[in-house]
Amino acid sequence: MVLPEIPVKPTRVNPKILVLYGLPKVGKTKKLSELQGNLVVDMEDGAAYYECLRVTITKTEGLDELYEAIMAEGKKRVAAGKKGEDLFPYKYISLDTVDALEDMASKSSTVKYKKTTIGKNFEGESVIELPNGGGYYYLRKEVMDTLLKISKVCKGLIIISHVKEKNLSKGGMDVSVRDISLTGKLGQIVCARADAIGYVFRNADGPLMVSFETMDNAAVMGGRCEHLKGKTMEFKWEDIYLPEVA
Repeated sequence: MVLPEIPVKPTRVNPKILVLYGLPKVGKTKKLSELQGNLVVDMEDGAAYYECLRVTITKTEGLDELYEAIMAEGKKRVAAGKKGEDLFPYKYISLDTVDALEDMASKSSTVKYKKTTIGKNFEGESVIELPNGGGYYYLRKEVMDTLLKISKVCKGLIIISHVKEKNLSKGGMDVSVRDISLTGKLGQIVCARADAIGYVFRNADGPLMVSFETMDNAAVMGGRCEHLKGKTMEFKWEDIYLPEVA
């Protein structure tokens, strides 16, 4: 290892993993269909209404098959002499939604658990039935392994989630906050991996908006990308994914 002696310049501008969440039917899926080079992985049968690159997947095994198919295509491109981003058949991959992925992972993680030595006698329908919340580890691992695997075969992974309201105590007062619709610590773990988290909303008779601004009434918003940090703006892909200079 060569230790750096001077500051290293940034090598990334745009989010590698982008989380977008909002109320159902606000327009998230339609927006995904408008992003060039984006494969929409439709897990809630919502993308069928739009012309776009899309596949319908209802099991985590389907996401494994998608990963293998993209890897196989990448090997063909390597053999053809292509390099860099040209190895990816899709620049972006969108998972619509991670809520549905969690439901799928509950089933697949249970199957895997029952194949282990400690789980061979488990007769429950889901690992989340394990005592003392022990099963949530397997659920979280299944979801995160899947997300990180898919993120390796595209330049940008977009994770779509519904929104949920929850109450928190702040300064001795109960306040309602917005959060992504995942169970327990899973939402925190997903957001910790994300480079930017945006809340998608629409004002009355107005354009679709996205906010990366951290506010007291929002549980998860913000990001590490300088051009998005603290911004609330009209939802335009060209403002989220800036041109990158080689």
